Amino acid sequence: MVSMAADLSKPESAVILTVSGNIDTTNINGEAQFDRQMLEQLPQTKITTHTPWTEGEHVYEGVLLNTLLAHVGASSHKLVAKALNDYHTKIDLAALKDYPILLAIKTDGVFMRVRDKGPIWIIYPLSDYAELDTISYHENMIWQLYSLEVY
Repeated sequence: MVSMAADLSKPESAVILTVSGNIDTTNINGEAQFDRQMLEQLPQTKITTHTPWTEGEHVYEGVLLNTLLAHVGASSHKLVAKALNDYHTKIDLAALKDYPILLAIKTDGVFMRVRDKGPIWIIYPLSDYAELDTISYHENMIWQLYSLEVY
């Protein structure tokens, strides 16, 4: 991965995402911790797609996973994503390098709350890439995401 690592400011409000493991840029205890405002300051992307858990298509907005990983200087293409309910999955980014995988913080323009699959939901663009619309990829679309460990 190409590193665009720079100084990472410290969160000023509640931390909603912690990135750890093989990263070059950290801000607290060897981790990269982000509040919502910090994620919003990264380049934002919108993806319109359906999911197996929602009706119809919705517009999801947030930072691309590859952009976030480049921002923290990740040096691997594998990670473990963990949700607030302890659900976790291993994601091989090499297999997904050509797809815009989104760390969504908004659905249809509204910030996601924990009760609405927030504060972060990993969104795959299923409507644009039918090959991603399989059970094995669905298992990677964690909602209530709070942690990414790069290994």
